Amino acid sequence: MKIGDIIGRVRGIALSSRLSLVIAAVAGAVLVFGAQFAMRFLHKAPTGNQPLAVVDGKPISLGAFQAEMRRQGGEAAFSNPQQRRALLDEMIRVEVLASNAAKAGYAENPEVHRAISQLLADRYAHDTIDEPLANLQVTEGEIEDYYHGHPEEFTTPEAAHAAVIFVALPPNASDDQRQTLQQRAQKAHDLATTKAGAPNFSDLAAQYSDDADTKTQGGDIGWVSEGEENPRWEKVVMTAVFDNPGQVSPVISTPTGFYIVKLLEDHPAALHQLSEVHNQIKQHLIRAARQQQAASLYAAALAKVPVTVNEAGLAAMEAAEKAVVDVPHAPSQKQKGAAG
Repeated sequence: MKIGDIIGRVRGIALSSRLSLVIAAVAGAVLVFGAQFAMRFLHKAPTGNQPLAVVDGKPISLGAFQAEMRRQGGEAAFSNPQQRRALLDEMIRVEVLASNAAKAGYAENPEVHRAISQLLADRYAHDTIDEPLANLQVTEGEIEDYYHGHPEEFTTPEAAHAAVIFVALPPNASDDQRQTLQQRAQKAHDLATTKAGAPNFSDLAAQYSDDADTKTQGGDIGWVSEGEENPRWEKVVMTAVFDNPGQVSPVISTPTGFYIVKLLEDHPAALHQLSEVHNQIKQHLIRAARQQQAASLYAAALAKVPVTVNEAGLAAMEAAEKAVVDVPHAPSQKQKGAAG
């Protein structure tokens, strides 16, 4: 083979390789451009004000469709045409059923009317009351003022650990029985207050008390708080726990019997530090401010809507219901037979 032929063949191979590279580059560019164009087309909105669908004359707009996408997770949840079409079909289904329901008179159904009114009210309240108050805050000064102005709310009441001796009085006790039982209670009291050589209160409770729940525990009633009502113990007993200057009370006479109360130990009332209740006060003030402003906003909304209440009709309805309840019922056949 001649030198010239060899050179020509080499040049042909090089040209062919370059041409292949150019063709591949062009093809790649076409694919990329095509893909970009396709994605833009898929997300492209209808031109002008053209709706995505019309159901019984009512359009489903692009804005409504996008809002529904956001409500159901955003555009990422509808990334392909099949998912978006399925969503549109579901919106169409809802509108078709709603249109048929309206034609069938469902809008006049009291339950449907109530549900629609509630939905509208909730949305209006959210936009005009909840949203404006979402970022409501209170100042540190307001928190401190509330703390100093309401110390009773942040004070742990006095607590006492006490024991009792109870001498029970029968419901139909005679004067002699009452006197005897009172003397028994007084003897227990005298022994409890004797300084030297007397049994301790626990032993006296086991010997003299008629309260089955506490006598085996030395009369121990546990811890109680000042001011609280305790269904287990009469009020005069609870009062004696905290009002007794010494440790053992005098004999307390009640319709059910006689009590002797001994204070075992106590915890005085304690005011919590502001730092301990700071967040509690803050949340309370925020809730109160929201309630107050919400009431003002509702009053403003009420001023825009005329409202009348048929008080006479309401009273007549209540009277009619009461009359039905108060009507005496005729005796049943079984009752008549029993009477005969």
